[in-house]
Amino acid sequence: MRTLILKGFPILVILITLISVQGFLRINFSSLTISWLVDFSIIFIIFLYKKKLSNKISIFINRVDLNIITIYFAWVIFNSIRGAFIINNYWELKQLITGILSLSLPIFLYPFTNARILNITLKYWFKYAIILFIILTPFLMKGAYHLFLAPLFLISCFLPILPKKWKIICVTLLVTMLFIDLSARSQVIKSGIVLLFACGIYAHRFIPNNVIKIIHGAFYIIPIVLLYLGISGTFNIFEDLSSYQGKYVEKKVENGEFVEEDLSTDTRTFIYVEVIESALKHNYVICGRTPARGNDTIFFEDNDMIKTGKNERFMNETCHTNIFTWLGLIGVVLYSLLYFRASYLSIYKSNNIYIKFLGLFIAFRWAYGWIEDVNNFNILGISIWMLIAMGLSNEFRLMNNKDFKKWLLRCLSY
Repeated sequence: MRTLILKGFPILVILITLISVQGFLRINFSSLTISWLVDFSIIFIIFLYKKKLSNKISIFINRVDLNIITIYFAWVIFNSIRGAFIINNYWELKQLITGILSLSLPIFLYPFTNARILNITLKYWFKYAIILFIILTPFLMKGAYHLFLAPLFLISCFLPILPKKWKIICVTLLVTMLFIDLSARSQVIKSGIVLLFACGIYAHRFIPNNVIKIIHGAFYIIPIVLLYLGISGTFNIFEDLSSYQGKYVEKKVENGEFVEEDLSTDTRTFIYVEVIESALKHNYVICGRTPARGNDTIFFEDNDMIKTGKNERFMNETCHTNIFTWLGLIGVVLYSLLYFRASYLSIYKSNNIYIKFLGLFIAFRWAYGWIEDVNNFNILGISIWMLIAMGLSNEFRLMNNKDFKKWLLRCLSY
């Protein structure tokens, strides 16, 4: 068991990293069967870890938070059983399994709240995954770098305390992602925000705690206000801002020809319209449509729709709309509670400044989940739950500044 967690677990995380970018590589090396085998293997190892710790797991996570996790997974299991009763063919079974995997991401809270396990996992990742990234770069689409390098965003928040070598590596990669493909808006935004948080840590002595608390609250309040204004028709941030700002055009070469791409295009409003209208039409606002189904769509067509005979889009680009479709408002509340508890405890109950700023980053990722951060079972999704686990972890919050710096440096020493 010890070997599985300390050696097998990190290796599987690296394998998931490789599989995560399969669709963005010019070479094929994986399949759905291999992907599921790796995914369920890591879930099985986490299950064994949790079973072995039993009552001791409360050392790492507060009992209140353990209860929220338990209730969340009970709701996932309930809706998965509902989904199993309504599937009609292989393609819907495939959707159900993929949905269950996506909804299983919070399971990483169990191992990653243990500082030692997260340390060893990151140590393996930075030892081998960075080398693999360099090897695969010629075959990887420029806009997909952030999908491979997701854990880099975690340590890059702490640039002020990184060794000089790793400062150079992190800044180089972040700046590369910032400018290499401006049409990859998510990659650009994430890289810019991480650099902004790193600057915040540099200047933390000049930032009052009240300012941190206000920003934290704003990350949770503003998206809800904007969502209400958008639904009511008062103000739509995606449509109104893009029309107000005008076009931001990037010229690039595709298939040997120069093309222009409008970077200000609204690609989210119609998704929200479809998701909400579908939920109201089929009356699944509260409990969801189960992981076996998606929302009705007229904008998207793919092979799965043809095979199932249903005009449904199983998964959208925005994290929280997927949770809403599969688990309803109850699921959204439970899922969001884990973000909120992690960020709240980080900011209000932490002994070190680094976890306080990490709490802000967690709150930002919740807010960004209304725009993107699609909850796939991949390294991007796993890295988000690394952040949340650190915020929920008693171990990390009890560390002082020196303790946290020592922990971080051990992640990069091998």
